[in-house]
Amino acid sequence: MDILLLRIKENLSWSEIRGYVGCLGASGRAAVNKKANDTDKINALLSRLLVISEIERRTGLSRRKIKFTCGSFGKPYLKDSELQFSISHTRGAVCAAFGDGEELGVDVERRDRRVNEAMYKRVLNDEERFHATSDTDFIRFWVQKEAFLKRLGVGITRDLRGVNSLELPDTAVIDCGELLVGASGKGAPEAAVQEITLNELLDRFTVKL
Repeated sequence: MDILLLRIKENLSWSEIRGYVGCLGASGRAAVNKKANDTDKINALLSRLLVISEIERRTGLSRRKIKFTCGSFGKPYLKDSELQFSISHTRGAVCAAFGDGEELGVDVERRDRRVNEAMYKRVLNDEERFHATSDTDFIRFWVQKEAFLKRLGVGITRDLRGVNSLELPDTAVIDCGELLVGASGKGAPEAAVQEITLNELLDRFTVKL
């Protein structure tokens, strides 16, 4: 499993990167442009650019020939390919995982995300609550659950309390400073995170509107 992390500077404006929407297909452009605010548009655009550029690099397909399909609960797949991928984003970061053949999932969250008692009740079971001595522990459990459920292709349609993060196979948390990355799939416990800069990502695309 290969994991890529893109950190997004807080002062990045939509106007700085909006031209790269033209690198997406019609459905991708529509999905980005319908986002309600600039922050969501930035996350949606950069997520798609990261996935597309890695698919191009790993398969040799041109972006015009990249076709996606979806599982029963909306998990995206690359059509007619063994390449698996998963994408996640949070405030200030986009994360993606890639691997061949085996299902996988990834989730990223800020270590300092505010949590409350209602979230504890919704996400953690009794055993996890016993082991959660801090909000950081809560985030660790949460990203593991999300990554595992993404790997299964069901996402948060499943009751998070029914997934015990203390017993999940091939699932791990990777510390990345202010970020915690949950990864699930073959090789996840040994996986490392490789960072890519915004300039490196955008340099992979030469077409602007």
